Amino acid sequence: TIAGETFTVTQSGTAPACTYSLSSTAETVGSAAASGSVTVTASDGSCSWTAASNDAWITVTAGTSGAGTGTVSFNVDGNTDAGSRTGTLTIAGETFTITQSGTAPVCTYSLSSTAESVGSAAASGTVTVTASDGSCSWTATSNDAWISVTSGAEGTGAGTVSYSVDANTSAGSRTGTLTIAGETFTNTQNGTA
Repeated sequence: TIAGETFTVTQSGTAPACTYSLSSTAETVGSAAASGSVTVTASDGSCSWTAASNDAWITVTAGTSGAGTGTVSFNVDGNTDAGSRTGTLTIAGETFTITQSGTAPVCTYSLSSTAESVGSAAASGTVTVTASDGSCSWTATSNDAWISVTSGAEGTGAGTVSYSVDANTSAGSRTGTLTIAGETFTNTQNGTA
């Protein structure tokens, strides 16, 4: 009060110390196109924030900016590659990570040989497996007690299966098989003379 008159002083408050948190910091999606959302919480309703994608295959569809509490929505493009990929959004200075699965390859297999003949004595051999993709897995099993898989019972991509054949003590020949990567490998063994 100055000379009976009122003089008013208005003083600004201290700007709030803004801190932010996300309802989640990561999400995993399948290889198909997908969408999702994440909630932003700010320590003060006046605290402003922005949201942006750091990868071309992720798009912010809503909530590119806001203040206080809000929601950020995003779309993820389909992944046509076999391998998975990881991308990020930056939301209110925080990192939100999206991991997307790759498309499973269509696996086909071939063998270096589909049959072998051996004498009546114990023997061993190998078969090479070729797969259409390096991530395609396979197994090798014997369908007869006198044939054993000695190495390469399972593999991924290209590989080698080793097997052993017991001696045939009977007079007649015999035929047995291995199933390798879904393919049949036939072993014919002579009988004892």
